[in-house]
Amino acid sequence: MKHTLAIAALVLGLAACKPAEEAPPAKAAAAPVAPAPVQTFRFGNHVPPAVITAVTGTDTASAILAGHVTAEANHAYCLDMTGGADSSEAVTQCEAENRDQPEQRMTADCIARTISDGSDAVWVRDEPAEGGKVMPVWRDRASGDIRDYSGAGGGYVLTAAFRILCPKASADIAPDPF
Repeated sequence: MKHTLAIAALVLGLAACKPAEEAPPAKAAAAPVAPAPVQTFRFGNHVPPAVITAVTGTDTASAILAGHVTAEANHAYCLDMTGGADSSEAVTQCEAENRDQPEQRMTADCIARTISDGSDAVWVRDEPAEGGKVMPVWRDRASGDIRDYSGAGGGYVLTAAFRILCPKASADIAPDPF
């Protein structure tokens, strides 16, 4: 009988107990936030920034960067370049020079490490540098003309486009020394 009472007391004691609350599920670690994609690009020196309309074929032999200049970007660029007021003749002339430009494009062959800026030139970066990297100088395959990494030299635009179109191939290119 003692055992029966002990068992009954245990059963009644268990019935009065509330089940333990479950611990809240662990929060998943926050995924790293990717940097925001580039929204504008300058397709040359001394030109207004273009809104990027397409980046296709990244890290392939046929990568394409395309964009167009908006009227607002053209106006802001011309104000900045002329230092003039909205109504100045210099601003009006600058806007007329940059108005109604077709879509601008640059293409790259990420495998061959070449890029084309819309001209007849095909620019390649293949000069050896330290540590197995490649020099930050672009050379036209046909003419041998050189564009260095500077803005005035024109290589900066090529490098910036190549880094957007060919991020994997850009890893083995020496950094521009500025």
